[in-house]
Amino acid sequence: MRPIFHATLMLALLFSRAVRAQPPPAAAAGNAFNLEPGASAVGFRLLEGEDRSRVVTGGVSAMAHPRPVRTYLWYPARGTPRPMRFGRYAELADGDIWPAEISGSLRGALTYSHRPLARALGPAAYDALRQRPVLAAENANPLKGVFPLIVIGQGWSIEPAISLAALAEYLAGRGFVVAATPLVGTNSPIARVEAMDFENEVRDLEFAIARARELPFVSPDKLGVIGADMGGMAGLVLAMRNRDVDAFVGMPAGILFEHPSGLPRSAPGYDPLALRVPWLQIMPVPAATPPPGSSTPSLFETAAYSERYLLLTPAMDHTDITIDGLIEGRSRIVGVVQATPTGSEGQKAIRPYVLEFLTAFLGPDADSRAKGLAFLSRAPEDAGWKMTLEHRPAVPASITYEQFVEAVVAGRASEAIGRLRSEAAVEPNHVMLRQESLQRLSLMLLFTWGRPKEAIPVIELMIERYPAAGGQRLLAEARAASGDVAGAIDLYSKFLEQNPNNANVRARLEELRKQ
Repeated sequence: MRPIFHATLMLALLFSRAVRAQPPPAAAAGNAFNLEPGASAVGFRLLEGEDRSRVVTGGVSAMAHPRPVRTYLWYPARGTPRPMRFGRYAELADGDIWPAEISGSLRGALTYSHRPLARALGPAAYDALRQRPVLAAENANPLKGVFPLIVIGQGWSIEPAISLAALAEYLAGRGFVVAATPLVGTNSPIARVEAMDFENEVRDLEFAIARARELPFVSPDKLGVIGADMGGMAGLVLAMRNRDVDAFVGMPAGILFEHPSGLPRSAPGYDPLALRVPWLQIMPVPAATPPPGSSTPSLFETAAYSERYLLLTPAMDHTDITIDGLIEGRSRIVGVVQATPTGSEGQKAIRPYVLEFLTAFLGPDADSRAKGLAFLSRAPEDAGWKMTLEHRPAVPASITYEQFVEAVVAGRASEAIGRLRSEAAVEPNHVMLRQESLQRLSLMLLFTWGRPKEAIPVIELMIERYPAAGGQRLLAEARAASGDVAGAIDLYSKFLEQNPNNANVRARLEELRKQ
């Protein structure tokens, strides 16, 4: 996949480009992101934690430390609580850098005031921004009810968990709980686009999901994933691995085609046919075409079991999708990817698509789903920000390993095998079409669980696909164990004709003839 965002200074590692009504908590023009408030107020909490199953070993000390994981949480809130100032977000972002006992001097050096937004504003304008309110109110009382959970993955050069805070506030005011974690490396606060750091981002998101679900107002069974840039890669793999995920929204990220890093295609669990949830991918037009010389089909084509929507936009880069793009009066910084003077136009255009998509597939009732699907069925309005929306329905999902085993044990092997045959054209590498899977299941059914009759059709399928895999001897044993000794003798006799020097088969044949 080629990089999504086109920024020459970033080399090849950058990527190519239903709630009860509440009084509006703030006017749009009065908050730092110029957001229109939703039906409810927005609450915010920071959940500090550590994952003791992972350690940071590359810090300044020789000790291994449990991996710190911070979960930023936005949620529907009651009443009209006093909103935070933007400065509180900036203060919290400073804490995304690990404590000094792990990261040493980086803790004080990598502050939010050194990031692109603050540098582009200058000291006076940045100080003024810190005083402006946001929609979120810290530790506000949650609205009564249980709400779907959305987890957001961050990207390279947009690492702070507050980078997509505007989207989080927007969704929280409209009936969703939103969790985000900062993008942090494996042993350094500065992340790399490589396998270990990528895996730790996926696991941080899993940690945030579990942590958020401890709260009583978070739904235990409705989960959406949003990701941008490297976080889009991580969110995709999370959706492929985790059957709890119900919907995935990809912001611009290098996932449609090959990416120079090899990710996410090289990650464990990556499989286009494992993406079985509805997927909305938002991409700038130039990033929706294959890189020169590539013959690999787009993920949008190969993820056939997913209900897919592709929203193509004008140029959008890192700054255009983050909170940085919503702040007026900043200058452009060399080396920071940015396509438009501000991102407000683009973000205002795409936010309703994110909302309606999540409402369609995570909403509380059939009316919500119908409303969301109706919105997605219409062509985008041309209001100066030209977009197109393409939809691909999902083909019926293939039979899973678990479903296949259940059907075979229940005596419905012919049904399961027939379904598997019909799906082979779409999924030729299905787990149950592999020799090792058929062989292992046959052995387990026959010898471990004593189910020879149920094993026979599985063994016959293995013989059909892999004639040299030793299936004839397994089939003979299955027939003998199921009481068909004559059939077993016939199979072993034919095998011995082709392999006359096999002493073990000859001895087994003699045993069967004596029965």
